[in-house]
Amino acid sequence: MADLINIGVSGLKTHQVALSVTGNNVANINTPGYSRQEAIIVDKPALQTGGGYVGQGSTVDAIRRITSSYITEQLRTDTSIYQEREAVLEQASVIDNLLASTSTGLTPSMSRFFEALSGAAEDPTSIPQRQLLLTQTEGLVARFQSLSERLESVISGINQQIEADTSSVNALAKGLAEANSAIALASSTGGAGQQPNQLLDERDELLRELSEYVSLQVVENTSNGTVNVYLGKGQPLVLGTEASELRAVRNPEDGRLIDVALVSSGIEQNITDSLTGGSIGGALSFRDGDLSSTINAIGRIAITLADTMNKQHEVGMDLENNLGGLYFSDINDPEVARSRVISNSLNQPPYDQSLSVTITDVAQLTTDNYELRFEGPADSDYIIVNKGTDETVYKSTLSNVFPSRVTIDGFQLTFDGGTYKVGDKFSILPTQSGAIDIKQEVDRVEEIALAAPVRARSSLGNIGSAQISLGEMLDVNSPITNQPLPAFEVDGELTPPLLVRFITDDYYEVLDNSNPADPQPLSPPINNQFFSQGLSNTLFTSDPGATLVTASGADTLTLPAPGAGPYTNGYGAQTLSFQIRDAETGIVTSQSLNIAANASAKDAASDITSIEGVEATAYTMARLSNFTDDGDPTPLGLVINGETITVNPPALYEPVEVAKAINDNAALQGLSIVAVSDGTSVDLRALTGEDIVVEVTGVGDSVDVSRVDPYTPGAPVLATQTVNAGQGIAVGGAIDVRMVDGVSFTSNVSTLFELAPTSQSTYRGFTFDIQGQARKGDEFNIEYNTDGVSDNRNALAMSSLEFENLVQGSVSYGESYSQVVEKIGTVTNRARLESESAQALLIQTNNMRDSISAVNLDEEAGKLVQFQAAYNASAQVVSVARDLFDTLLGAFR
Repeated sequence: MADLINIGVSGLKTHQVALSVTGNNVANINTPGYSRQEAIIVDKPALQTGGGYVGQGSTVDAIRRITSSYITEQLRTDTSIYQEREAVLEQASVIDNLLASTSTGLTPSMSRFFEALSGAAEDPTSIPQRQLLLTQTEGLVARFQSLSERLESVISGINQQIEADTSSVNALAKGLAEANSAIALASSTGGAGQQPNQLLDERDELLRELSEYVSLQVVENTSNGTVNVYLGKGQPLVLGTEASELRAVRNPEDGRLIDVALVSSGIEQNITDSLTGGSIGGALSFRDGDLSSTINAIGRIAITLADTMNKQHEVGMDLENNLGGLYFSDINDPEVARSRVISNSLNQPPYDQSLSVTITDVAQLTTDNYELRFEGPADSDYIIVNKGTDETVYKSTLSNVFPSRVTIDGFQLTFDGGTYKVGDKFSILPTQSGAIDIKQEVDRVEEIALAAPVRARSSLGNIGSAQISLGEMLDVNSPITNQPLPAFEVDGELTPPLLVRFITDDYYEVLDNSNPADPQPLSPPINNQFFSQGLSNTLFTSDPGATLVTASGADTLTLPAPGAGPYTNGYGAQTLSFQIRDAETGIVTSQSLNIAANASAKDAASDITSIEGVEATAYTMARLSNFTDDGDPTPLGLVINGETITVNPPALYEPVEVAKAINDNAALQGLSIVAVSDGTSVDLRALTGEDIVVEVTGVGDSVDVSRVDPYTPGAPVLATQTVNAGQGIAVGGAIDVRMVDGVSFTSNVSTLFELAPTSQSTYRGFTFDIQGQARKGDEFNIEYNTDGVSDNRNALAMSSLEFENLVQGSVSYGESYSQVVEKIGTVTNRARLESESAQALLIQTNNMRDSISAVNLDEEAGKLVQFQAAYNASAQVVSVARDLFDTLLGAFR
């Protein structure tokens, strides 16, 4: 009987526990993270009898949590991914709305600015139109700055979120360490295989909550049931019962940003770059990626707008006849240039470094930030890394000579001085502050430079049909020296005013017209320029680095002695060595050119022009004077380049008549030799650089032949020889050598050219075109546009910038901003889709977890009925055993 009673009692105890477990499941149906449990019922060891083994009832072997480690881990992963996508979506939506809104975006203000500029161009004398332009300029600047401030406020919001999230992570990490401690204790005091289910549920829920903030890796210690939690690239957050701490710290590269550091055993390690997933990872990735590039992109637009508008405004003229100055603030203001370089807060003393970044070419600017790193092995060895691509864009060794400059990607980094050491780092931010730095400089309507400062006009006496263009302004300051160009050194004047005069139908010269009654050669000269009839001929170079060298060697200052033929100009042989620098690579190549002795200027110029980037112009000037006729019956015999000059009676052999006879000679016309006389002498000019050969044939007659200086006002005489009867002389020509930027040359001897010829800039800062059919004597004046208040050329030029591809050299201001809006819109839409997808996966994984671990009331209700019935049956077994025992006792009474 005792066995039957024990069996019944075991059933009562077993099913009482089962009912308790089931009841506990029902009670915790809404407890977060709770995993349903079940009692594992096993039978007790059977008792051996003569008739076989007889069972001894049942017992509860364990209370088991119904979980799947795979699903639990997947739930944490999906939670982290969803929270990351949601964080990106939240921030991207803010930026998307900000940029696309008509009340906060840049497009409306920019459109109003250019509309006002177009209105001013239509009526440049209108004060109300000019005032409207100032108002819209102020509005555009304010919009740039407010947009920048709003974007910076997003960064501040992310900083606050990171600070709050790190506090939450620390609380969860502490809770995990405490849970580990409790689990380890419970595991050590409990029976074999007995798990502290409640503590395990609590710990899994803490881990799930932690995954909302950051991705994590969980490793279980099988010896005591604790877990280790790692972040990023294996940095430990929780090791058993010890929890590390996350700390919000200032970014050492940019103090406006908050980073995340892990503090373990008192050691602080910045782990920002390795954190992924969760709300922290999402906020950091968006901040350091799309948000940073957006700020830089808008800054680049502001810098490009300010720079291009400033350059165009500077070449204009205002209502007070002054050159236009800055319209917006200087993009390379010294204070702004210094602010573009930030010293890393981890750099070691001394803190005496001085660096700055100036913008050199807005078309090459990127939206990336850069970092200057001194990585050794020597203190002076450094690299510059593009943070956007993580590529090294420059590597060099810093010299001890300051300032030292490096130019890359449209900006110039200047080392002004200081001490640099291995390990030093500096953030280079070319465009980050562009939008907040832009300011309006022009504040008076009179200062708006809508006119062009130069104008051209045709002489009323011109007989040809050639017309000169309105002209194009390029610069008023030299792009190389940043100093005023000579033409604009005097306020309100063109220095000097210019006269374009046609020597023949096909050749012209440009003269200094400061004294209209006596125009003089320019310095550097523009002599004997060939004119292509019917085509557009450009006056002046558009290359700021273009230079000119004149033939000023020793042989160009003298004349050979007269004598019998053959006649030579006396120029010695010469070797020119040209140095040509490649504009893209900077590589310098050399090329030699030999000029034969007595070569004409025409032939030498032709050879020189064969050098790439070089163009030579040749011309010969000679003066004939002191015509002497001994009075014998034979008249004065004068031969020019083989052509006898005959003065037909009754005209006298006077200089004016000689000049006329020369100009009437068809053969000399074919040689492009022309003459002009002032009544005392005859000035000859061979326009193509042929030697001018003068012979005297009349017995007892003579002529003085002089070499004149074509580069000095008044063309003073350099050397004179008297040519007597039976003699002749050859006068060599001059050569003007024009070279593009990067080309120069030297000579082995000083014959035609000096040993180291002095080069002069030919860049005047403007160009004009002449087109049509010109005639000898036609003239065009180029002068300052004094009182040209109705001139709108610069206004039109400024207005046209709206549609030019100026940003990165490929898109306009508006298109660039549209690209920014489009990119953020794409990021937002992608984040929305990814968030929805991640949410769907999270729901799916959560449902899978619930299907395994969640409490099912129907199932638990069924179990309650089942276990209640079993409990009642066990009670009945005990009751039967008691009745049997009572019957047995009754048999002995």
